Amino acid sequence: MARIYHEQPAHDGMTPRTFGPLARFDPHVRDSHQRPRKDPQGRGVLYLAADLATALAESYPGQWPDVSICPHTRAAWVHPQAPAELLDLAGEGALAIGATGTLQWGDEPRRRTQRWARRIYEQYSDLEGIRYQAAHQGGQCAVLWERAPTLQRLPGGDRSLWAVWSRVITALAGQRRTPQRIEAGQCRRCREAGLNTKKSGRQRGTPAQ
Repeated sequence: MARIYHEQPAHDGMTPRTFGPLARFDPHVRDSHQRPRKDPQGRGVLYLAADLATALAESYPGQWPDVSICPHTRAAWVHPQAPAELLDLAGEGALAIGATGTLQWGDEPRRRTQRWARRIYEQYSDLEGIRYQAAHQGGQCAVLWERAPTLQRLPGGDRSLWAVWSRVITALAGQRRTPQRIEAGQCRRCREAGLNTKKSGRQRGTPAQ
């Protein structure tokens, strides 16, 4: 599967995010004020997509027709080192746990999908994540929890988006979108991470979605 992430000096792009809940199927537990936090039990998530086009749609959902891409955003092609047990919401998995198929749709409130993620995480210890339909263009996605098998990058399968620019152009063309290069100084995430305009190329980072 494909994963898009932004480099950070102190984090690897394949390290599960333990701060949350933020995204659709985060199982993290909020603090006493109902705010996201670093999960005290170490619950973590990694979001993946079946292909680059789906990953780009999920990572850059609000940009059209131009998509601004900085030099520190990467694409990784990965596979788990062992089979992962996932709840398939694209099939009958939602009905099997008493939910409805709308659980995977993008217009469901995040609080609701996160509550279901916590329930699934807590009640089905044999499951290691969820397979679902992407919100923005219908492709297949998966969220893997920290108890899932470790992901392995394919040989040569972790590149700056700038380095695979022709593939990015092709992937976005079907969405009637066009990628545009921006410098690190124009990118909020680069500025927050303290990354200057000189490309380091060896750092790994947190997810872009």
